[in-house]
Amino acid sequence: MLDAGVQWASAPAVKGVRDAAVELLHSLVSVHAEVFAGCKPLLDKTLGILVEGLIDTLLSLFHENQEKDLRALDANGFCQLMLELEYFETILNPYFTHEARESLTSLQGVLLEKATESATESVETPSNRRRGGDEPSDERQYGSAVSPDDLIALAQQYSSELLQAELERTRVNTACFIESYPLDSVPEQAKASIRGSMDSPSGSFKSSQNFQGRQRRR
Repeated sequence: MLDAGVQWASAPAVKGVRDAAVELLHSLVSVHAEVFAGCKPLLDKTLGILVEGLIDTLLSLFHENQEKDLRALDANGFCQLMLELEYFETILNPYFTHEARESLTSLQGVLLEKATESATESVETPSNRRRGGDEPSDERQYGSAVSPDDLIALAQQYSSELLQAELERTRVNTACFIESYPLDSVPEQAKASIRGSMDSPSGSFKSSQNFQGRQRRR
């Protein structure tokens, strides 16, 4: 997911789910086929454990790379990853355990915090000033701060525009997990994972907003 040639500080425009995300599901497709053929009663338990492991691994990879490949995450990069996480959650929804959803909420939260932090730094960095030390005549030339709410709204917009088409486009790749992909039939928790995280009493998104507020006051 991270080692796919994307410069996360200047990611390209979001056009859909990347091949890397679809390929990541192929290993679970293989396991599904083997367990279904050999011991179908264990299918739910086996896939549940693997989905937990997948989300925990992605969360660990973020922490391992937040000072390297993910030391900066722009709005496009944030929306790309959020779209793909929602794609995973929608397809793998039957096997998402409570623990997997908690890990997903944490992952979405730290991605939001990183993207907000990166946006704030890009606005405040001295490189945005005119060369020669001249102050810009209009402070708007520094850029405008991007809030967590702005990023969430943008991610939701991409999801509403692209997710259904991507589920249809990759139906053959993931048909074993779900019989049909109309979003009307997808549980609200899977469709609104971003919004739900904001409403969580201990939601990482809210803590991210508080974090950014403290940073701006310093």
